[in-house]
Amino acid sequence: MNIQGRWQGINDSEIPEESLGHFKERLMFFKDMKITKIYSSCLVRSIRSATIAASILGIDHVEAVRGFNERDLGLMDGKTNDEIFEKFGINDIFIASRAIEIIPMVEPWPEFVKRVMATLDEFREKDGSLVITHGGVMRAIYNTLTGSNERKVIFDNGYILELEFSGSWKISNIIGP
Repeated sequence: MNIQGRWQGINDSEIPEESLGHFKERLMFFKDMKITKIYSSCLVRSIRSATIAASILGIDHVEAVRGFNERDLGLMDGKTNDEIFEKFGINDIFIASRAIEIIPMVEPWPEFVKRVMATLDEFREKDGSLVITHGGVMRAIYNTLTGSNERKVIFDNGYILELEFSGSWKISNIIGP
């Protein structure tokens, strides 16, 4: 769906083999780290990626965590920006947009951020964890931790948002493809 320019929230689509190849290369970043657990959103595309990561990194179990699911995009899911504009009259479309909340069944951004950050807080004591998730989840974390709502940092497929917890969460690194 990304290749076709379609918005993809909680609905799944296949991951192209070329993208999986890039993902496998990106996993080399973690090869020398002490990854002990892999977590994933509950979406099939994330679980598939996490299973591949577990195989490469020698982890025997992947745990799915609903709180790391992508933002539910309701009736805009699967549509292009042009289709969204045509159907709903919205042209300023981005994952953290409040404007898209007029579209039926779109998860409100504040509720999405609250869900993601509450889930992240459960990971305070889980050193050595790798979470395979989605761009919207990374955007929610980034915006919250930096106090920013700017859109210049785009979390496309394959991005790594490295976090550390020492009294509070901090972004220690952002690595793009």
